[in-house]
Amino acid sequence: MKRDYLPGKLACVGILAINIGGFGCSDDGSEANGETATSEGGPTSNAGPTTTSAVTTSSAQASTSGTSSGPNTSQTTGASTTTGGAFGMTGSGTGGPSTSGSGTGGDGTQGGPTGGPGSTSSGVGGANTTDSATTGSSTTGSSTTGSGTTGSDTTTSGSGGGFTGTCTESGDTGRNASGSGPYDVVIETNSDDGIKCGTIFRPATLGGDEKFPIFVWGEGGCSQDGLSNQAAMAEIASWGYFIVADGTPGSTNACGGGQSGDAFLDYISWAIAENDKPCSAYYQSLDTTKVAADGFSCGGLMSENVAGDPRFTAIGITSSGLMGANNALWDSMHAPFKIMNGGSSDIAYENGLNDYEAISARGIPILYFSKSSAGHGGDLGQGRGDFNLVNLAWLNWQLKGDEGATGKAFLIGASCEFCNDGGWDFMSANIE
Repeated sequence: MKRDYLPGKLACVGILAINIGGFGCSDDGSEANGETATSEGGPTSNAGPTTTSAVTTSSAQASTSGTSSGPNTSQTTGASTTTGGAFGMTGSGTGGPSTSGSGTGGDGTQGGPTGGPGSTSSGVGGANTTDSATTGSSTTGSSTTGSGTTGSDTTTSGSGGGFTGTCTESGDTGRNASGSGPYDVVIETNSDDGIKCGTIFRPATLGGDEKFPIFVWGEGGCSQDGLSNQAAMAEIASWGYFIVADGTPGSTNACGGGQSGDAFLDYISWAIAENDKPCSAYYQSLDTTKVAADGFSCGGLMSENVAGDPRFTAIGITSSGLMGANNALWDSMHAPFKIMNGGSSDIAYENGLNDYEAISARGIPILYFSKSSAGHGGDLGQGRGDFNLVNLAWLNWQLKGDEGATGKAFLIGASCEFCNDGGWDFMSANIE
C-alpha cells in the first residue's frame, strides 16, 4: 500500500541503545531471527593468503672481466649484467653465466633478498630459464635461481618501489553456510587489528574476473556475535559480496562493540588495504569503489551513524532508526538510503518514519518498506525471507547496477510486488 503521508510519532519502548546524536531501539542480542544456514553441497574452504616472497635483484650488477673455462664449452671473455628482477615465485640471478657453460660474469647463484611477491620473475636483461654465455659456444645453460623467502606474515618489495608491508592469513571457521547464488560461501576470521572484531562472509572463489563489493553489517543488540544473522549473510555473500559482520563467531573473544559505527570504518579500511596487497588472499578481488552498510536494530544505528563517510555508496537500516533528531548527521549524508521495518508493532517503527522524513527532505534518494505484521526484525533469520530479499535487491541495485527483477525492479515500479501489496507500506523519494 503506497503511503503519501507520515503517521503521528509513536512512543518508542524497550530502548536499549543510546547514540551520541540520538537514541535507537535494539534487542538484547538473543535474536529469534539468528538461524544458522545449512550446507547445500558443502562450503568451499578458504585457501589462506600464505605467500611466497621471491627474491630478485633491484640493480644492475656487472660481472668481472676475465677468462674461465668449463666443461663442454669454449672460453669466453666479457661481462654480462642483469638488471633487477620483478615480483616472482623464483628470483632472478644477478649474473649471466649458465650452469653448464663457461663465461665471465656475476655469480648466478645469488638472488637478492629484496624481491616482492608475485607469480613470475625475470631479470630485465634476460629470462630466468635460459642464460647463454656472452661469446662462447654454450647456448643452453640455465642460470640458477636465487634463494627466496617464504612466510605467511611478511612480504617486502624490491628497492624499485611497490608494496611494503605484511599480510595475515585468515582462518576458516569451519562453519557450513550456503545461499541460492552462484558462489559457495566461506566464513572466516582474521587476527589483524582492523578486522579481528568481525566475521567475514565471502565467495569461496577469489581472483577471477568479478570484483566483489564490500558490505558491512551490524547485529541486533550490537551483540558482537558475527553469526547472529548467518543465514542472511550467507545468502548475500553467495551472490558475490565480501561481507564483514560485526562481532566474532559466537562472540568468542569479542570486542567491546557499540553503536557508533567506528568498527565499520575499521572493517572497510582493512578490506580496501588488503585489496592492494599482493600477499593477500583478497588481492585485486574486491570492488573498493562500491561499499555499503546496513544492520538490524542497534546494528542499524551503526550503519546510520557512519553514513557521512564518503566511501559509502549506499546505506540501509533494518528495524532501526534514530529516536531523536540529529541534524548534523542527516546533513552529512550523501548516499542513497533504504529503510526496512516490521510495521507498527516493530519497536523501531516510529524511528524509521522519522528518518525517512528527515532524509528525504534533504534530497537524498530513499526507499521505505514496512511489512505490516512482521514485527521487530521480521523474517530476517531466513536467508530468502522478505526482509533479506529487500536488502539483497537494494545491494544489487546500488552496488552492481542491477535494474532488473533482482535489483531496482524488485524495489520500485510496476513490477515491485511489495510496493502494491496491502500488507506492506511503501514510500520513495528523490529517485529517478
